[in-house]
Amino acid sequence: MRLRRKQIALWTALALLSVTGLAACGGGGTTVAGGGSGGTGIVAIGSMTKGSVKANNVHFVASSTAKIRQEDNGVIVEVQATAANEDRLLRDGMTVKVKGRINDNPATAEVEGEFDKVKPEPEARGRMELKHTGNNGIDDFFVNGRHVFTDDNTAFEDRSVSGTFTTITFDNLSNTQKVEVHGGLDDLGNIRATRVERRNDDPIDGIKGSVSGLVPGTSFTLTYDATSFTVTYSGATVTPAGASVANGSFVEVYGAFTPGTPPTFAATKVHIEDLEDIEFEPAEGQEQRVEGYVSGYSNDLHNFLVGDTPVDASSATFVGGSALDLANGVKVEAEGHHSAGKLIARKVEFKRGRIVLEGTPTIGSGTVTVAGKVAVTTSLTRNTYTSGRMRVRGYEDKGGAIVAERLEDAGGGGGKDVIQARVTATNGSSNLALLGTTYTAAAGAVYQDVNNSVISSTAFFAAVVPKSSTNPGTLVKIKFNPGTTSYEEAELEN
Repeated sequence: MRLRRKQIALWTALALLSVTGLAACGGGGTTVAGGGSGGTGIVAIGSMTKGSVKANNVHFVASSTAKIRQEDNGVIVEVQATAANEDRLLRDGMTVKVKGRINDNPATAEVEGEFDKVKPEPEARGRMELKHTGNNGIDDFFVNGRHVFTDDNTAFEDRSVSGTFTTITFDNLSNTQKVEVHGGLDDLGNIRATRVERRNDDPIDGIKGSVSGLVPGTSFTLTYDATSFTVTYSGATVTPAGASVANGSFVEVYGAFTPGTPPTFAATKVHIEDLEDIEFEPAEGQEQRVEGYVSGYSNDLHNFLVGDTPVDASSATFVGGSALDLANGVKVEAEGHHSAGKLIARKVEFKRGRIVLEGTPTIGSGTVTVAGKVAVTTSLTRNTYTSGRMRVRGYEDKGGAIVAERLEDAGGGGGKDVIQARVTATNGSSNLALLGTTYTAAAGAVYQDVNNSVISSTAFFAAVVPKSSTNPGTLVKIKFNPGTTSYEEAELEN
């Protein structure tokens, strides 16, 4: 479904450009692949933090003519990117589309960039329903029929009628309140929220999806992954001018959602999303970065999706994990260049450093203990474990808890326990602190590099950097006998 969205975007955009002359108002957004003044042209999509716009590992500041494109209540407005407008329209946790440039020779690890246009891209606006306080910090609710999950990385704010913002928590939200949700869809169709904003200004409902079952001028079925319902749009305004709704179009509809069995949506405005956002489509060879959840992955690094972007990571370097950690439902950022409809990735970075535990499990209520470490399970944990040794795949949250994303059969494993995690401390010669425990080298311990080639202990520890405020820490994997803290193998993972 989402791959088809990109294909349709290219076909229909070319057709509409030839009919309506939209190329004239594209702002050159897809023609800066050669770099231009000050750096290399880039298009990117990801969640942001303020100051000015920090997204996709790039700190973007506004160019002298930069615009912020706001699409609210079905009305599209572009305003100058002043400090006041940035503070009002670009908030922590928002998903944004960016076009601009990046520094060809960054002097720091944080790549500096300059944006010409940025557009906030919420997934849904509507009334909160079925609010549920979940287990281990994974809370959820529904909006316009979409299932939304929040976690320790979700930003919560209240927007007053006058447009001022106040920090709130999930507990401050209530059913029937209007909310705006930013985030990404995972491979099961859940919205994994990076931002939930309570909207006291009572915006009209908005939701995205693909069109099928079209009755021209009257109704269609709107589908996004697992959710679908009927949209009536008689008399609705369709934009951009000259466009029409067609089967396969990816659209955002504005109007009124009515829950029920089945739910319905009465649209007053229909935006053909890919045509509205054609200037954010990358040109051939252009720098491209995208953050999102992996889907369509079947152990083929040449073909999978990050969000709705096709990616080829067959030649990529993996950061925060290895290619073995790639799986559907895992959040990553891919960066590289656009070629023949794909992002050809030179780097794939896991947004949460991959933790792996292997060993004989002790299963509790909401927890599993493997390799001496306790991992919490949540409503999002995927469990295919049957018996014997267990492999836990997950991450460490902000509070230091190990959150299990997957429970799998681990096979024999030679009877060794396994831990993969970031190093938090080392004595530089034999000790490795992982997940709060210091492990010491056994006699004859074997060390390996990222290519599984045996290296000396000196070379291994020279490559290890402990976690700090400025460094996420080197990811390593160790193997040791159950019940001990003496490792027999240690391997660099990134």
